[in-house]
Amino acid sequence: MTHIEKLVVDDVNRRENYKLYVTGHSLGGALATLFGFYAAARVGTLPLPVTVVSVASPKVGNIAFARMFAEMESQGKIRHLRIANHRDPVTLAPSVSSKKVLAVTAFAFSPLGYLALKASGNAGDERDVFYHTGIKMKLRKEVPIGGQICELSYSGASLIAGSTPKALEVDDQEVIQESNKMTKRSTNDLPMVQYHYGSAYAERIALVENELKEKKLNDLYLEKAVWKK
Repeated sequence: MTHIEKLVVDDVNRRENYKLYVTGHSLGGALATLFGFYAAARVGTLPLPVTVVSVASPKVGNIAFARMFAEMESQGKIRHLRIANHRDPVTLAPSVSSKKVLAVTAFAFSPLGYLALKASGNAGDERDVFYHTGIKMKLRKEVPIGGQICELSYSGASLIAGSTPKALEVDDQEVIQESNKMTKRSTNDLPMVQYHYGSAYAERIALVENELKEKKLNDLYLEKAVWKK
């Protein structure tokens, strides 16, 4: 970060005419989201907004992070396009922290163990639930009945409206439930890691390339983000 700030501060042309874009796939997408958030929070050095384009990223923060991210979006400090293939399992995780997983497991198998965790403050709470951020672009292989091959939505809409977002969307919950019921069926029917590969994303983006050429990220925020209406 110090190196990037120095490049901007020491060069008037960069300071006035350059923008910072951060991108990555999978873990790289998660790191891009975190780095973009950190960069956008820096005061007075980098040109704003910082633009993040994450591909196949897992979730990176809890409710406090999601709220602050949405607040910075409303201030025009950061823009985030999050590209996710339908049925990509990596984009559905993590739902909760390891602390929360331990508590849920203890509740199921050892009620006394769960009470001990709760009494010690280690059972987890809403701070241990993870959420996505930014404008979500969900890509499908085929057009669903009554749907679109490319779906756009704003992750921070409920936060701006004053409510808590769902950690998993209904569609994502259905994918997980479906996979749990299909252990005896063909693995082609399951949310497979193959949907996470860069080649799978390239194929689906190619299907909507012409449609997306005319779209700009700022325009998507104007259209999808409730605080701009």
